[in-house]
Amino acid sequence: MPLPNKGGEPEFKLKVEPADKIAIKYNMKDEATVPLSIMNPTKERICYKVKCTDNEIFRVRPPLGLVEPGKTAAVKITLKPKAGIDPNRHFFAIYHVACSDPKADPRKIWTADTKPDGVIRMQALLETDEPAAEEKKKGGDDEKKEKEKDDGEKKEEKKE
Repeated sequence: MPLPNKGGEPEFKLKVEPADKIAIKYNMKDEATVPLSIMNPTKERICYKVKCTDNEIFRVRPPLGLVEPGKTAAVKITLKPKAGIDPNRHFFAIYHVACSDPKADPRKIWTADTKPDGVIRMQALLETDEPAAEEKKKGGDDEKKEKEKDDGEKKEEKKE
């Protein structure tokens, strides 16, 4: 079930897949990408906007766009791993507004004054791959030992 809307926010009229939450499994070495489909079951052309809680962790591509009636827009959500991510704090908000102008630029539609026709907030369920985190720690130890070895060799060279 999606997160509840704030008071006065309009009901979301589009369909999204996944329907209620965005699950992202990741490890600390690689970015993780999941698909998000935004379907327009209405008879109007729709302009959507996807926002996230932290632009340093998440990248949404494309973050806004147009969806013709009966069509689907494909969006990719990428998590850039970093230490200390709170797995329960993040969500994505999807806004939409009707757009009849065929030449409209989505960036010009979404201004500070734009009132959406619909809003949905979807919880981000973040699950890290713990063994991968342990491997990185081991790798970090190996890198540290390698650096110490290199430093020792450099000191030996200076003595000669």
